[in-house]
Order: sequence, then C-alpha cells, then structure tokens
Amino acid sequence: MQPANIAITLRRRSPWEAMDLGFTMLRRWWKPVFAAHAAVFIPLNAAVILACWAAGMLWLAPIIVWWLQPLYDRVVLHVLSRAVFGEVVGVRAALGAWREWLGSGLTSALFWRVLWWDLARSFHLPVHQLEGQRGGAARARKSLLGRRVRSYGVWLTIVWLHFEGLILMSVGGAAALLLPAQADRVPGDDGSFLGGMAEMFRLTTWDDAVIYSAVIFALEPLYVAAGFALYLNRRTLLEGWDVEVALRRIAEKHAVVLLAIALAVPFFVHAQDKQPKKEIAEVLKAKEFGYEREVERWLPKKKDEKKKEAKTDASGWEALGYALAKAAEVLMWIGAAALVAYALWWAARLLPRGGAAPPEPYRPPAALFGMDLAPETLPPDVAAAAAALAREGRLREALSLLYRGALSELVHKRGVRLLASHTEGDVLHLSGNPDFLRTLVDAWRACAYAQRIPPAADVERLASDYRAAFA
Repeated sequence: MQPANIAITLRRRSPWEAMDLGFTMLRRWWKPVFAAHAAVFIPLNAAVILACWAAGMLWLAPIIVWWLQPLYDRVVLHVLSRAVFGEVVGVRAALGAWREWLGSGLTSALFWRVLWWDLARSFHLPVHQLEGQRGGAARARKSLLGRRVRSYGVWLTIVWLHFEGLILMSVGGAAALLLPAQADRVPGDDGSFLGGMAEMFRLTTWDDAVIYSAVIFALEPLYVAAGFALYLNRRTLLEGWDVEVALRRIAEKHAVVLLAIALAVPFFVHAQDKQPKKEIAEVLKAKEFGYEREVERWLPKKKDEKKKEAKTDASGWEALGYALAKAAEVLMWIGAAALVAYALWWAARLLPRGGAAPPEPYRPPAALFGMDLAPETLPPDVAAAAAALAREGRLREALSLLYRGALSELVHKRGVRLLASHTEGDVLHLSGNPDFLRTLVDAWRACAYAQRIPPAADVERLASDYRAAFA
C-alpha cells in the first residue's frame, strides 16, 4: 500500500469519525464491492442451503453462513482496499485474484472462529490480508495497532451484532403478523430453554435460512468498511501518512522551483567571501538584540499590593462560587438523609409485626372466568354428562362443563388457591401443569376465543380422561 496513491483525504480523525469514513467509502464504491461480494456470497450460500435441505438439516444452514463470514470479509476488503489506493477492480479481476484473498490466513480464521471469537475482527483483518502477518508477528502488530483503538473495534462488532439481531427480529415480527394465529406452545416444546432451542432449530424453514443470508449479505460490507477505515486511521496516526502525502504533493507541485533552488544554492555559497560566525557576532552586538547582566539587590518582605488588589477584584465571584458550592453540599446531604430515611421506612415495613392480625383464611371464589364453581351446581357425574352433551352435538356446552368441573375440583377438593384475578396460564402453573388440564385448557381457549370447536370424538375423549384425572 502506497499512501501517495490513496484516493481519500488523509487526516487525523477520531475513531468514530474514521468508521463513518468507512461508510462513506462504501457509498462511493458500492457497485464493485457488492458485485464481487454477490459473486462469492450468493452461489456459496445457495449451495449451502440446498445441501442442508437435501440432508434434512436445514437448521444447519444459518450456522454455516455465520461460520463463513471471514470468507465474505476477504473479498470485500480486497475490492475496497484497491479502490482506496486508486485501483477500482471489477468482478472478474477480483475473482481472478482469489489466491491473494483466500491465502491470507482464511483456514486458521475459520478454525479459530469455532473456538475463539475475535471481537475486533474487521479491525484486525487488514493485518492478515493486506500486511501478510502471521503468528507472533501478527499478534505483536495487532497489539501495536490496537492501543487505545481496539475497544472501538470491539464496540463496532457489538453494535453490528445488535443491528443484525434487530433486523432479524423485525423481519420475524412482520412475518408473524402476516401468519394465521397459532397455539401459544410450539408442539414438542417441553417449556425448557434447551427444548425450545431444539424445537426452533427443528422448525427452521427456507424463509429463515434465506432471510438470515440476506441480512448477512447486506450488513457484512458495512462492517468490513468501517473496520478498514479504523485501520487506515490508526496507521495514519502511527506512521504519519498524512504528512507523507502532503510532502509528496508539494514536491510534485513545485518540482521545478525546488530544482532551481537546488541548482542555485552552490553558486550563492561560493559567492560569499565573508565569515558567517564573525558576521553573526557583529550583528548580535546591536542594542536591538538586548543583553544579559546579573544583578543582586535587597527587597522587603512585603506582599505585592498590586497582586492583592487584583485578587480582591475577583473576590465577588469567589464568594458566589463558594455559596453555590455550599448550597449544593447542603442539598446533597438532604437528599442522602431522605434516601436513608426512606430505606429505613421500607425496611420497617418488611419486618414482621407481632400485633398484626393473622391473614384471612382462603375462601374459594364463587365464580371464575364467568363460570359458577359451586359443587352443587354440577351434575353428580360430570364426565358422563359431558359425554352425553357431546353425543347430542352440543360440543361447546360439553367443553364448558368439563372446564367448570375441573376448576371446581381444583378449588374445592384439591386445595389449589385460585383467585378471580388469575388467568388460564395461572391455573396451569398453580395446579402443576398436568397433561389433561393443559389439553383441556387449550381446547377450551380455541373454542371460546377462536371459535374453533373440536370434533365430537375429541370431546368424548376428554370426558373419558376427566374421569381418570379426577377419580
């Protein structure tokens, strides 16, 4: 890389301004950058998605797309670095130079990506790809460049990851709004984190793989450009690229004048027959240049009156500042005392009180979700009555009777403390989430809220399971 051929204005920038320069560079050369990026990214990701689909492991496609990010970064940096230094390459030239950007430590980058994640990856990439550093030399070089700057590269990665996640969640949310209503629980999800993650991977679709690939395709060049600009700015600060470029341009602009001066200097030197040191000494004897003389004299130990007067002139401002400081100190102490008093009051409220009245005994609610739970309002055999209603085609009434009977059993016989403020989810949680009750609640919610009435056979099966669950 020759700084004299650079196509951007080199000057000392703050790290955030340098990253903004990277976005500007990408806006200027976005066509060759994205063209080469697409020539590598699209065929490779299409092959990955098709291979995972053929193997029945479509969930693996987004993981491989993420793992291959160092490969996409290298083709983007290859095109962008040459454009910055005055050589805009096309797709054919970029693909023809594949040995340059594939042989720049890609294998080790892919290997270590699984074991260790470089949080300043885009900032460190030019060290491997453009400088060709390896091993200990690369670590020393990255340590030198990263002094006072690596944290900005890390924050660039963190912001980029959050932006990527935000886009993915936005697209997922938009897709969820367009899909029909589904059950609250994914089939096969046991409620645990690992179970939910496993089920999410199992349900990965073509849309998920393609959307993730599209987000990586759009954001990866921005991430690489910002890290490359941060790298260029750091080298400018360390190696004085801006000074070198300015001197080269001055030399190119005034080459004729500098050549004439260089040729004329010897003639002027030979034309002088005076002695330079003697002439300088004569000139310095003039009174305009002054002189030095050491003088000793006695001075009284008295304070300078002028300084005292100058000090008294600012006494008003000092008094005002002192008063404001004292007022702020008083307010601070008042606020601290108020916080301490509030903390003590709150702690006193939490302490047990001996004279406090015992809590009232639990009284089962007379009705829950608009249903009467009194045992006397239910038939003697709830399961038989519900099965009879199902055979008559009165499926909604049969489900309502089963649900009402289950709530009454929980409240009056099993001691489950249900309140009028609880929801169906609270009922499942407080009752231990039994399988029968979860199935019954899902069927009732689908019937009551979504108007999806289950078949008569399902209702009769629920009536039979009711007898076994509450025997």
